[in-house]
Amino acid sequence: KSNGDGSRKYSQITPLPNMKRIEYMKSLIEDAVSKGATIMNKNGGSIIGGMQSTLMVPAVIFPVTTDMKLYYEEQFGPIIPVTEYDDIGTVLDYGRDGEYGQQVSIFSTLADTATASMLVDKFSSVFGKININSQCGRSPDTLPFSGRRSSAMGVMSVKDALKEFSIPTVVAYKDGGSNGDIAFAVEQAAAFMQPVA
Repeated sequence: KSNGDGSRKYSQITPLPNMKRIEYMKSLIEDAVSKGATIMNKNGGSIIGGMQSTLMVPAVIFPVTTDMKLYYEEQFGPIIPVTEYDDIGTVLDYGRDGEYGQQVSIFSTLADTATASMLVDKFSSVFGKININSQCGRSPDTLPFSGRRSSAMGVMSVKDALKEFSIPTVVAYKDGGSNGDIAFAVEQAAAFMQPVA
């Protein structure tokens, strides 16, 4: 869309990849609404651009409860499920016992960093990425991006992806005598032992 000054304004949302994904998103929204949830934002879940469009307006759904598919399913779409909890134990149980574990977002204030720190400690072995005061999303390719359980296999990023397709080899030596000097000379001369640029 042109701004009139020659610059262009681009959308902050992108279409889903196909109609099957649209139908899946609609089914999750319909299931939640039929069980008492509400679409909180204007036009949430509506399709923009005609019958064949896959551009869905993000939908904020509240309250999402344990009897809804949206509570458990990793939907990868423009749906923001919001649920309530009475104690932090519910959040910990959900994270620990859930089927998925790619990312979690922890929202906190400076006054409550003790709770945020406790959650980071508890979730460090449960989720592949922990976001502090930000939504889930891709990291720069310089950082590892991984999941747990049914949320992704392996680690993504240029460096870590190469490691996934590599087999490590250890070069070892026994301490004593001139072995340390020999190992150092081999490390300097062997192409295999040179750092990858």
